[in-house]
Amino acid sequence: MKEQDYKILSLLHQEKNLTRVAEKLFISQPALTYRVKKIEQEFGIHLTNRFGKNIEFTPEGEYLMQFSNKILHDIQNLKNSISEIKSSIPNSFKLGANSNFIVYHLPYIIKAFSVVEPALKINIESGWSSEVMQKLENNELDVAIVTGDYQWCGEKIFLKKDPITLISSRPINLDSLPQIPRINYKPQKNYKAYVELENSITKLINDWWQSRYSVEGNIVIESDKVELCKKLVQEEMGYSIIPYTCIDKNEEFYQYNLVDRKGSELYRKTWLFYRESAKENNHVQNFIEYCENYFC
Repeated sequence: MKEQDYKILSLLHQEKNLTRVAEKLFISQPALTYRVKKIEQEFGIHLTNRFGKNIEFTPEGEYLMQFSNKILHDIQNLKNSISEIKSSIPNSFKLGANSNFIVYHLPYIIKAFSVVEPALKINIESGWSSEVMQKLENNELDVAIVTGDYQWCGEKIFLKKDPITLISSRPINLDSLPQIPRINYKPQKNYKAYVELENSITKLINDWWQSRYSVEGNIVIESDKVELCKKLVQEEMGYSIIPYTCIDKNEEFYQYNLVDRKGSELYRKTWLFYRESAKENNHVQNFIEYCENYFC
């Protein structure tokens, strides 16, 4: 069995639901089902029994799940120990953040924080929020800043709300959107099997659209680069729907924050995640406190 298999057994016992386990592990449900069957074949047992929609572990499955939890605990302790050994520079730490946050927020935060911590050294890694979360769970990061409601057993701080905003180069009637060309912003994830996460901007936009319109949007161009979408809107190629945080103050767009049928604004939350043990590094603790005060 691999580490991923131990995680599968532990999460499946917690959630009793294959769909939720697949979302938390960022894999497709067919891939998850395949791994469960391979584990059963390896040990010659049935892990679970189904009672309608409910999943109950067999006695053999319960024993294997408890063993998996112990292995995961040991692996985490091992990673923590190795991470401490590798920390040869005491005034440095590793920060991971989603790409949009790095472009539109992090430079200003780092510049201001460097006044407080002038000798600080930070190793910064970017990626989609799901990728950053995976690195944090693998103990490759000290601090992670992500957008979306991800499951995390460690410490977390809410930083800000990020409305989902329609931008156009001219005034626009929302009732006419199905007839207007759309530059579709659709972030892609670097997984063999793409999983549409519950907190993804794509899903939020699709749900909003389906609640208002009975026809598909007139998508003429699709890109995972928000800057390209904005440039095409400026060139009057159509409208786009992007995170509000990606709009610079000097950019002139007609802006419409999306709202649901009840008039509530659609947004995603940005969080700062970390382990309590990371605050043993005073620079990490200061950075966490600075980010919290910065957004408050």
